[in-house]
Amino acid sequence: MMEYGVDLSTMPFHDMGDIVEYSPEDMGPSVKKAVRKILDDEKFPIILGGEHSITPHAVSAYTDELSVLILDAHLDHRDTYEGMKNSHATASRRVSEIASELLVCGVRSISSDEMEEGVLPPYLTSFEVNSWDDPVKKISQSIKGNRIYLSVDMDVVDPAYAPGVGNPEPFGLEPLLLKGLIRELSPRLVGFDIMEVSPPYDPAGITSNLAARLVYEILGSKLSSVSSSPFSRQV
Repeated sequence: MMEYGVDLSTMPFHDMGDIVEYSPEDMGPSVKKAVRKILDDEKFPIILGGEHSITPHAVSAYTDELSVLILDAHLDHRDTYEGMKNSHATASRRVSEIASELLVCGVRSISSDEMEEGVLPPYLTSFEVNSWDDPVKKISQSIKGNRIYLSVDMDVVDPAYAPGVGNPEPFGLEPLLLKGLIRELSPRLVGFDIMEVSPPYDPAGITSNLAARLVYEILGSKLSSVSSSPFSRQV
């Protein structure tokens, strides 16, 4: 990764394998236990999914004060969805009950139930973000904590770049913005997940390829030997 001064072949990481459960309710203890082990070993957790209801279980493994930034096309702040407290549509609501701070960014879909209930977390729409001159800096300044867990629902990305998701929404964020944001937040990041990638919906593999590259961005930025902008040539 030339912009980070990092050689992928020397990058230290370990694949712990899959956590296979049959419902969002069942997966909770398994996810929390796995993430807790990673944290106890003083390592950096990266979780790939999968339904976004995984995220609250991962967040619950942290014992210290934690800020959570969720990048998502949907607010996902319902209290229940189809009778379930743990669902992709309740993910940010469950996180808000655990984390010290929550910000949802890239939103362009909110249900009428959420609007009527009026219990909404701080959020930034994709329309706002895409209109800013320096969106990376503004997003970074909008989340105050020094220990941030970053959760990326792939539908936050415009479906032109990531069609392989369950609920695609037009007018999303561009991949280059996510790259810059990861680099900007890297010193404060203590965990990361990327959710809602559905390869069967994208036979060309565009979405999976982008998701994998975002994981590389996390690894590269955390191990980077380059202190200046990742987009400028080193002289």
